[in-house]
Amino acid sequence: MKTVTHARSTALRDQLRVLAAACPFGEDNPGDCPLFMLRQMKPRERWQWFSRLDEADLSYLAAYHHICLTTKVRMMASGDGN
Repeated sequence: MKTVTHARSTALRDQLRVLAAACPFGEDNPGDCPLFMLRQMKPRERWQWFSRLDEADLSYLAAYHHICLTTKVRMMASGDGN
């Protein structure tokens, strides 16, 4: 069971690594994003930070970004976005 959990955590870290560089919507760093401060760190520091997160924290960040991106895309599609 621990191997499965480790594999899931590793997969989540790999998926979230892209988000550490910039928001996928607009390629920027919105101040209200939970990764705002992380994006200001050096790449090695970012990976160390991610490495300390457990699966629950990684899942939260993945879900947060999925919902955020979906919301921004819908707002743009409806004409409510910037």
